[in-house]
Amino acid sequence: MGDEMMIALIGAGSALAGALIGGAAAVTGAARAARSAYFGPLDVARREGQREAYVALLKAADTYEAETASAVEHARLLLEDSTRGSAHRPLRSGPDELAGYRDSISSAATHHPVTAAARQVELEGPTRVAEAAKVVRAAAQQLAVTLTGVERGFGHPDEGLGPVIPDQAHEQHEALRSAINAFASVAGKRLNTW
Repeated sequence: MGDEMMIALIGAGSALAGALIGGAAAVTGAARAARSAYFGPLDVARREGQREAYVALLKAADTYEAETASAVEHARLLLEDSTRGSAHRPLRSGPDELAGYRDSISSAATHHPVTAAARQVELEGPTRVAEAAKVVRAAAQQLAVTLTGVERGFGHPDEGLGPVIPDQAHEQHEALRSAINAFASVAGKRLNTW
């Protein structure tokens, strides 16, 4: 009877250990399922918010890039006419065209939609995407400062306008375009990974 009792006790102990391990696994699995059920929709909502912020920045940046493309060309034309006028040669553009160029440059210097959209992306994150948004914002701001300088230079002829300004504006415009493309790449990778 001693051996039978020992076998029964070992069997009961094994069953109890198996029940405890199985119960713990069931509780852990249920906790994970509950966590997924709770956080799953929150994660989807967070991703949707990020996507909307990324799209808003891309739209604002693309619009600004397109507007500044013509403004950079107008800055070049204004400089060209400015140097022709100082050399007492006939201007290529009439007064109305020159005023239109200045208006184009002045209106393109407004980078605020890009700045606001970039700040929203910085809030949404993650860090890598936020850093790319900061680069877009900085490039747009720098181009705006240069374009404002071009417009002021023609508004105040005594201050002058150096020939480097249109080249600088062109380089900054290309830097903006490059920053937008880099942001789109980083944001796309973020949205396409879980």
